[in-house]
Formats: sequence, structure tokens, C-alpha cells
Amino acid sequence: MKDTISERNQLISLWTLVIVRVVLILLCTAATLWLLYQVKKVLLLIIVSVFFCYLIAPLVRLFEQPVYIARREFKLSKGWAIAAAYLVLGSVLFIGLQILVPVLGDQLAQLAKNMPQYAANTTKWVQTRLDDASSWMAQLKIPREWRDRILSEFTRVAQESSPEIGSVLSGVFDSITYLLWVILVPIMSFFMLKDGGQFQKTVVSLMPNERLKRRANRLLNDASGTLAAYVRAQITACLVVWVLATLFFVAIGHHYGIVLGAISALLEFIPMVGPLLAISIAFGLSLTISFKTALGVLLGLGVLRLVQDYVIYPRIIGHGIKMHPLVVVLAILAGAEVGGVTGVFLAIPVIGLAMVAYHHYTAYNSTLEQGITASLQIPPSLDSKPGL
Repeated sequence: MKDTISERNQLISLWTLVIVRVVLILLCTAATLWLLYQVKKVLLLIIVSVFFCYLIAPLVRLFEQPVYIARREFKLSKGWAIAAAYLVLGSVLFIGLQILVPVLGDQLAQLAKNMPQYAANTTKWVQTRLDDASSWMAQLKIPREWRDRILSEFTRVAQESSPEIGSVLSGVFDSITYLLWVILVPIMSFFMLKDGGQFQKTVVSLMPNERLKRRANRLLNDASGTLAAYVRAQITACLVVWVLATLFFVAIGHHYGIVLGAISALLEFIPMVGPLLAISIAFGLSLTISFKTALGVLLGLGVLRLVQDYVIYPRIIGHGIKMHPLVVVLAILAGAEVGGVTGVFLAIPVIGLAMVAYHHYTAYNSTLEQGITASLQIPPSLDSKPGL
């Protein structure tokens, strides 16, 4: 009887300990997620800085290569190599801005000057379409109260769209605060590039045994390679879209071809949502010129998207991130639901890192099981004799 009571008490204590641990883990997870949500802007700043590191890392490695002059080796330190990469990148940006800013400035000034006229033309066009619709419905002998109801609904939608446009513009002006990141991102990236190797060594040294140290080192190297492949693919895709879109807009004689080409290139960095937003902006702006121009822009950009998404981009990304297209779509949709534009931006690299982590987890478990199996297979002693 006493043994039964003792076993029952031990079982209760064990389950109590398990429940307490599960509750503590859930609470810690919830607190961590809440903290990350509260500092999401800082977290996004860190992520952008990491992406910038991978962008200029090849240039830094190039400047770190030794140079031999008169049989003497000259090699820049890590800090000076990063500074040289910043200098080259800044010079390229400065020269590019000197070439593009005048053209962009002229087109933006012309767009701002003509915007009131475009708004008036759009209002007039909408009113004309409503009058045509009213006449058409009258010819179909639709009751007058139905016609008035339909037209009033169209008018209400048009009136409610004005505050939405205002809120979008307000959000654009609020995003000006992110201009400070132009200074913060290079500074943070400098220290990440300079001390990234030491950080990896520190993480590896925290592992309890040599097997885990080797696995952690491989995991960090593969994660770094995945992020580098993603960033390189996105930057290359942006450049390709910039060239192709600008050539297309210039070829059709669009008034704001340079501006729309730059917008298409910048939004290309955001998967799925960015290209759709670029097409919407180009189509809406082209409607202020003529419906024929807008239709041509829509068809041309549609063909460009098909070529970019199914021919060019798969070749660019290559073997860097091995991910099925369906997984990419689902990851982007899930990222949009969880974190909006930021979630869309981070969906693919997060899933890619998760796949790398899972691969290393399964590989480690496999090697661990093989080691246990080998240890259980004890060879017979050489001194033992059969039959004894």
C-alpha cells in the first residue's frame, strides 16, 4: 500500500514538474515574441544592416586580397578594407546620382506641376463615365431609383477614396524618419563586417563538445551562404528590372520613364507585393496620359513580369536557396498576414534559414544515432576462446 502511494506521489510530482516547465516555456516564448514586436523597428534596422553587410562583403574580400609589389606583400586590414569598399560604393552612388538626379528632378518637377491638371482630368473622366452609365441604364429601362442608388454608391466610393489617399501620403511623410537609417545602417554594418568572424567563433566556443562545435560552425556558414545568395539574387533582380523597365518606358515614349523605371527597381526588392505595387503605380500614372498608354504599360509590364519571374530570376538565384516555388508563394502570403510589408520582405530568408537549421538538426541526429549504434557493437576480446 505504501509503495502504491509512493509511486502515485512520484507520478504526481513528475507531471507537476512537466506542466510547470511547459507553462514556463510558453510564457518565455510569449514574452520573447512580445518583446520582439515592441522593438520591431530596431529589429528591422538590424536586419537591413545585415543585408547591407552581405551586399558589400564581396567588395571587402576583394580589398583584403594581398598585393605584391617588388616582392613585398601589402595587405589591408579588415577595417581599412571596409573603409575602401565604402569609399568605392559611395563614389559610384555619387556619380550615378549626378547623372540621374537632373533627369529625375525634371520629370518629378513636371509631374508635380501637372498633378492638379491630372486630378481634374481624372475627375472629369469619372463624371463622364457616370453620365454614360446613367444613359446606358436609362436605355435598358432600369428603374430610376435603382439608377440613383447605383450612381450614389459610385459617388460614395469616390468620396471615401480621398481620405485613403491622404492616409497613404501621411504614411509616406512619416517614413521620412527612416532617412536616419542612411547613417545608422553603414555604421552598424561596419562593426558587423569587422567583428562578424569573432562573433561566430564566440558562438561556436559556447558549444559543450567538439561535435556540436563542428555542427554549429557548419550551420552558421550555411546560414551565411543562404542570406548572401538571397541578397545577391535580389540586388541582381533589381538591376535587371531597372534596366528592362527603363528601356521599355523610354521605347514607348513615356513622359516619366526614368521615374517609373527607378520605382520598379526599388520595389522589386520586396517579393510579390513590390512588383504588383510598381505595376499599379505605373498604370495609374499612365491613365493621366491616355487609356491607350495605360493599357500598353499594363501589357508590357505583364510580359516583363512573366520573363523576370519564370526565366531570369530562377537563373539568378541558382542553387543559392533551394526552395520550391509553391513554398515561396506560401511563405510570402504568411509573411504578409503576420508582419505586412516587413513580413513579406523577411519571409523567404526566414524560411530559408529554417530549412538550413532543420537540415543540420536532422544531420546531427543521424550522426548521433550512428555513434550510439557503433558504441553498442562491442567487438569480442582477442583473448576470449570459443566454448569457454
